[in-house]
Amino acid sequence: MAAGLRLLNRDGLDAFSMRRLARELGVGTMTIYGHFRSKDELLDAIVDSGSQLIVTSIAAGLADDSWQDQLRRLMIAIRASLIVNPAIVELRYKRPILSPVALDLTEIGIRILRDAGFGKREAATLYRMLFIYTFGYSAFGPGPGSAIDRERALGALRGLSPDRYPALVGLTDEAAEAMGDEGLFELGLDAILDGLEERLSPG
Repeated sequence: MAAGLRLLNRDGLDAFSMRRLARELGVGTMTIYGHFRSKDELLDAIVDSGSQLIVTSIAAGLADDSWQDQLRRLMIAIRASLIVNPAIVELRYKRPILSPVALDLTEIGIRILRDAGFGKREAATLYRMLFIYTFGYSAFGPGPGSAIDRERALGALRGLSPDRYPALVGLTDEAAEAMGDEGLFELGLDAILDGLEERLSPG
């Protein structure tokens, strides 16, 4: 599974095959099939292993935090895992993640929301929103190496016509900084959690 995840992170899902994994490990393809009946089963196992690491890392001590801090820790842990293993984002984009172990994260998130006082439909919907935000940001937001992206953005923005893009030209440095700001994930997460807290407020 570790070798499979390395291969996925390096070459992507489309290039992944049991034959390539076997070559990576220096074994015959049938050796891989001795452990996993299909590529799909192996991919599910890879996702499960990543999910289990997140569950293990955050499970202890969650009950001592407020519900907002619990959700914050959960989403930051998921995001940190996706930074290290971008292949999981691609896997999630192309196939559902509905295995029992992967659903442990959903169970934790929904339980936090239910214990906070949200109704069944709200808890299911709001966790789904947080999940999509975290995966979507991991797919399209700035990450490691964003300083390079910031420089590229700055070069592109400085070449804009002020007649066509007066708003952007007026804040070139600020826009470039925002495009490469790794802190935007937590800024957006805090804004969402503040909004959820508002929904629970009396009146």
